[in-house]
Amino acid sequence: MNPVPNLHTPELFEQAYADRTWRDYRSLVALCVREAEPGLIVDVGAGLGFFVEACARFGLPCVGLEGSGYAVEVARRRYPMDIRQHLLEQSFPGDLEGAAAVVCNQTIEHLEETVANHVLREAYRILRPGSLLIVTSPSYYNRQQRTEATHVNLYTPTRLRTAVLRAGFGRCVATDTPRPILGTGRMGRWVVWTAFRVWPADWLSDSADCLAYKDTPEC
Repeated sequence: MNPVPNLHTPELFEQAYADRTWRDYRSLVALCVREAEPGLIVDVGAGLGFFVEACARFGLPCVGLEGSGYAVEVARRRYPMDIRQHLLEQSFPGDLEGAAAVVCNQTIEHLEETVANHVLREAYRILRPGSLLIVTSPSYYNRQQRTEATHVNLYTPTRLRTAVLRAGFGRCVATDTPRPILGTGRMGRWVVWTAFRVWPADWLSDSADCLAYKDTPEC
């Protein structure tokens, strides 16, 4: 078995986040505002903290959890934000309980399966009833992403849904995008998107993304 790559090296962070700023995460902030109730947002695997920074700039409460001390230090120097060094195989901090949303943006594919399942269970635990988990990740069928050494646990949409539901979530809505199998032209993209809406087969999916909701207890 090949060893899991060290994801915490400065070189990997600089490469992964080259040319990015907080502005690149505005659509993800908008998704949280549109789909989640008001309240605390928790960013799991926060990297260099650009999403946490985007939330802070828009006045949204957000805490980032990141295993790399280097990344946390860089993020804090760049902008005042609540980003904490925290290994994801550990339980999430108690002061995060009652969160309105948990975001795993391009994180879960970097975690061994046991750690990924733990993260999903911890997300469920800290979320208040009726709240939201957002997961974005590449699909196993994305051939380019399979060549990335740090992608040790690529999901298919079906496998991600199964893992999320096993963690306790009552409803999981796929938000996947299709593979560009007919090229990037307008007509080719339209045909693929149309086919994908009718038949969202795993092998057609470029991503394994979902919105998952923690059920509200019945009165």
